[in-house]
Amino acid sequence: MKFLSWREAVNENKKLIVLFMTTSWCESCEEQEKELPEIEDERVSLVKEDADERLDLAVRYTPQIYPTISLVSKNSVIGGTYGLVKRGKLLEMISEALELIEGKGKLIVPPKLSSQKIDKFPPDYAFNHILRVCEGYFDWKEGGFEREPKHVSPEVLQLFLHFNDYYHKIMVEVTLDNAIEYLWENGFYMFSKSGDWKEPYRAKLLDYNAEMVKTLVKAYQVSKKEIYLDYAIATTDWLLSKRDSRGYFINGEFLGVEDKRPFLNVNANVGDAFMEVYRITNDKKYLEIAKDLEQRLVLAHRMDVLSPPYLIDLASYLNFLSKLNPDKARNLLYILDDYKGSEAYYDTTLRFATENKIGRFYFLYDNVLLANALINLNIFEEVKRIVDMFLSSYSIYAYFNQAKYALVLGEIYGLFTH
Repeated sequence: MKFLSWREAVNENKKLIVLFMTTSWCESCEEQEKELPEIEDERVSLVKEDADERLDLAVRYTPQIYPTISLVSKNSVIGGTYGLVKRGKLLEMISEALELIEGKGKLIVPPKLSSQKIDKFPPDYAFNHILRVCEGYFDWKEGGFEREPKHVSPEVLQLFLHFNDYYHKIMVEVTLDNAIEYLWENGFYMFSKSGDWKEPYRAKLLDYNAEMVKTLVKAYQVSKKEIYLDYAIATTDWLLSKRDSRGYFINGEFLGVEDKRPFLNVNANVGDAFMEVYRITNDKKYLEIAKDLEQRLVLAHRMDVLSPPYLIDLASYLNFLSKLNPDKARNLLYILDDYKGSEAYYDTTLRFATENKIGRFYFLYDNVLLANALINLNIFEEVKRIVDMFLSSYSIYAYFNQAKYALVLGEIYGLFTH
């Protein structure tokens, strides 16, 4: 089957793009590809893209559950699916989408939004609201977050670890203890497909494991339980085993098969994890690895093919660099100029958005990551500008992204009490 790239499809300018998005760690992507129908309709472009490479398409056109098929017209996303869907259903959906585009059905027009801006919540209200939201996702029966699938949500645990009380301490420890028992096998699996932790999803991503390392280090600092430091070090050593001959860290592995692509955001986050382990152990081996990695990084999303960086790449890199070499990080802040907006930072450059015929957006996670770097560099006014922008919109994001925001909100407004 012949697929186009997104860039090729938007330049074809046909009425409908059928966008098939996959990942290397997707359980049913290959099976879904076999179910895709041959499309010879001159009104339709068939596109296949990888969500780890095309972060912009993933966040705009998918629920970030894969495989995903999205039906995209010139004006909007008309519909789509995620998970395994049979060929007959896909053909039916494509036919219905074309009918709607051509006016043979009723395409509902979204209501016009008022130009009046939504009031911003006070920082303390937003902070406490996010805390309650995150607590609400905790499973008091089995530990962890959500019922099924079961997630560790390290970003939420990092937030809870800032509170010196039994209530949050028990949520952290129950979750980490289960993750260690059921999800660790020379690195952590992403989640459990079952609510009782016993059916791990067999993907180990380096970005996720770097977050787990940082969470375990913080848990050790708070609880003084050696097991958390032991697993932080063991996971860091597993990360080190996934370094390629060029000195880059790969993306991850699924069912034992490695995805060897090196991404800047992943490598920077891994480097940040090495810095955290160095800080707690004072073992200079980890510092030297971090230094060597930083010297090899290039400002490209996929570093081996020099693809344009997203904001999350630059934010991850600056966050890592701000701890390793603050002066160099300050001197590199000019790289953000093409992303800077009037209120926060866009996820792509204007040139990239124009070439790909997509909009530009302020996204919470990317901006919070950048805010962390700016805090490390003592650029507090810019942090406050970013944080304040999201006080009216933080609640539309996933709870674990809200947790990341609350960490910065709490720090910049002094909302953590110790």
